[in-house]
Order: sequence, then structure tokens, then C-alpha cells
Amino acid sequence: MIFIFDENYPISLTQGLTLLESANKHSPIPVNVIDAISFMGRKGASDIDIITQAANKNAIIITHDSDFRRIKHYKPFLLQHKVGYIYFKTPKGGYHYWDIVKSFISKWEELKDKISKDTHPFTYEVSKTGAINRCYF
Repeated sequence: MIFIFDENYPISLTQGLTLLESANKHSPIPVNVIDAISFMGRKGASDIDIITQAANKNAIIITHDSDFRRIKHYKPFLLQHKVGYIYFKTPKGGYHYWDIVKSFISKWEELKDKISKDTHPFTYEVSKTGAINRCYF
């Protein structure tokens, strides 16, 4: 399974998750974590380009766009390409870097488990508290 963190996330976060995942030798669900810039080979790739390339690799895109309406805009394209999408729900008033880190770290195995049991296309929301909810278009 491949997780692609979009350009809104610091590269250091994906590097940290890559390091933690590589040390997790007994995980029943191994994943490769990569940032969108490395995945696409360039900075500034459009969402459409990332979705297309993610579909070719059966990858899951992780974003923290401001709201689900933006993702819903891509519904036909996501359905056509059967892409998995996870978004970190930005709380009102913004968030702190550590909110994102704690949310993902505390629920990392649960998130991998839920996604591994689902079929593409899908969308999940991760809240500041780490709650993971399936979203429907």
C-alpha cells in the first residue's frame, strides 16, 4: 500500500512516517509513505495529475484541504480512477503541526487496517482527535 502525502504536509512528516514504518517489521499491513513532490518528481503538480498517477499505483492520497467540498469537486474523477483519499479535517481556528502528527501516529495501524479492508474508491476523514470516519460523496 502506498500513502502519498500532498504538498500541504511538511516533507519531514512523510520522512518521519517512512522511518517509523520501515522499523515496524511486524506490521501486518506494511505501507510505503511518500510525499507528492517525490512521487510526481516535481513540485506543483495539479490534483488531477496526482490522482491520475496515484490510480496507476493503486495509491492513497492524504491531504488536509480545508473542507470536504473541495474533494467532492473531484468525485467523478476519483470514481473513474478508483482512488482512495484521506483528509485531515482542519479544525476551525487552524491546527498545530503536532496535532497532525499525534492524530496520525496514534491511529496509524487502525487507519491502515480500515483502508486495507476497503475497496477503491473511498474517502476517510481523520480528525484532530484521531477519529477516523468513512465519508461518502
